[in-house]
This record gives sequence, structure tokens and C-alpha cells, in this order.
Amino acid sequence: MTKIVCLGETLLRYATARGHRFKDLAFTLCVGGCETNVAVSLSQFNFDTVLVTKLPNHGLGDGIMSFLSSYGVNTDHIVRTSDRIGSYYLEMGSGNRPSSVIYDRSYSAMTTFSLDDVDLDELFKDANYFMTSGITAALGETVKNALIKMMKYCRDKGITVVYDVNYRAKMWSQEACGQALKEIIPYVDILSAGILDAENFLGLKSYYESYEDQLECYYKQIMTLYPNIKYITSTKRDIISSSVNDLTGYLYDGHLYHSDTYHIDDIIDRVGGGDAYMAGILYGLCTYEDVQNTVSFATAAAVLKHSIYGDANQVSVNEVEAFIANGTNRIQR
Repeated sequence: MTKIVCLGETLLRYATARGHRFKDLAFTLCVGGCETNVAVSLSQFNFDTVLVTKLPNHGLGDGIMSFLSSYGVNTDHIVRTSDRIGSYYLEMGSGNRPSSVIYDRSYSAMTTFSLDDVDLDELFKDANYFMTSGITAALGETVKNALIKMMKYCRDKGITVVYDVNYRAKMWSQEACGQALKEIIPYVDILSAGILDAENFLGLKSYYESYEDQLECYYKQIMTLYPNIKYITSTKRDIISSSVNDLTGYLYDGHLYHSDTYHIDDIIDRVGGGDAYMAGILYGLCTYEDVQNTVSFATAAAVLKHSIYGDANQVSVNEVEAFIANGTNRIQR
């Protein structure tokens, strides 16, 4: 069984119902966080998933531990502390009004994470992948430095390192993110980054006009600068409204592959769609010989996530493959 270790902050999400505003003070609670979502999704794909995070040692932390265990995520390396839990508030968009997020993450338990919290030899025993993101690196200098040391450890042990740039402007500046990325990227094997990441954080330029030509140009430049990278991936989202999007997936290994473009016309919840996509990419790379099948599977998994409320995708491999084969026109009997 493929084993992946995910490092990141597990959050509580407080979300409004569609059509409601923050000021209504009416929220539904669920568990979220980039790497948490990837771990939950990959558990549904029969990966051995290990989550590394820090949670308070009280009832809310207990509830999150139970949630993770219910989806098969290994919680043995989660650190329990007296610190607070991070959270965020989501105002669900609808029609022409976009969604909005308010973070409440300062001084949370995960912001104190360091290598003193883990035994790397025990954590990475028999591991195949290590996945984390820019959201985690943005938590502070101590967390970022621990993350980089963990990547170096994985490089020495032959463990594949996966990094999603996942820039959040409300957490840090473009300058800080770009500086961190340049420190991190030499240790990355699989990178999730798009056109704006290449331009804003790596300072790359392209004079092509079409989206795919630009993307391929940037990906070629990144692999030239950082030959350690084996794959680069991203999605293109065309937003017609908060409830209607078009989604296409891309995966590059020296050649640019793309999925079909899916028209999603009744979005229940798009949060976590990128995490579902990343989980699909990792599943595909471990399963399919054809890279095209990998990007097709990952995009289909992300599309299905839009039909599920909450941060984490909750679909099986069979459901994704049936969706690819049949679309939405046939009842699954």
C-alpha cells in the first residue's frame, strides 16, 4: 500500500448557508485544511495516509481526531497541546457574489510546530510521499524551516516530495511567498503551480498569447531551472458565476497533458477542489502508466468534489472512474 505523509494545519470551518452573510452569525461546522483534505481523499483511494498537525487537548481536538480516524487517516503523529485550534469563516457565494473567507489562525497550535514535535525516522518509515503546501509554510519562519528540513530528509531517503504553492494573500505577501518558494523548490519532485505562480513568485516571463502555450513555456522554464522536478500540475478554472465554473486539469512531465474541460453548473461547495485534484494526481501517478489517465482522473475527482459539502472529498476510485466513463447521464444501479 502506498504511504503518504501530509504536514499541515487542520482547521475548523464555520460556513454560512448559501444566500446568508457573515453578519447573520449562522454557521455550519466542519473540518478543513489543505493537507488534511488531501489525506482524507487519498484514504478513500486506499492510500496509507499519515497526517502531521498539532491540535488542542480538549473536546474540539478530540472531535477532529475522531473525524480523521473515521476516514482512515493515521493520527498517531498528531501532537496534542494546550494551544488553540485554528479556524476560518466562509461566506458562501452565490450567483455573481463570490465567496469570502476570514481567517482566525494567529497563535494556533500549528504555528508552534518544529522538528521537536516529530521523530523523522519513525514518521517516514516505509513512506513513499511527503506532501505539504505554501499554506503551511506561511504559518511562520519556524514552521517553514521545519518543513524544509523534512524535505531534505525525504530527499536523502528517496521519498517523493510534493508541494502545492497554494498562495493565500491573507496569510503572507507575494514577496514572502516567493522567497520561501525559492528555498523550498530545490527539494520538490512534484509541484503544483500555475501561471500566476510562475510570474509572481519565480519572476518568469512568457510572450505567448494562448493559455496552454504560456503554461507549457513556464513549465519548461521551471524544469530547466529546477531539474529535480519530475511533474508540474495545475488547474484552469473559468468562473461564469459562483455556482457555475468550467474546470480543466494540466500535468507536465516535459510534455503538457490536459483533461477534458468540465462544465460544473450546480456547485455545492468548491472549497477543497484543488486538494481533491492533488489527491487524484498522486493516485494516478501511482496507478496508471499513461500520464493522460492521471490528469483525467484527477480532474474528474475535483469535479465530483464540487458536489459535496465540506472541505474534504468523499468519493471512491470506483465513483471517479464511473463518472469518467458515464458522466452524469446514467443512474448507478
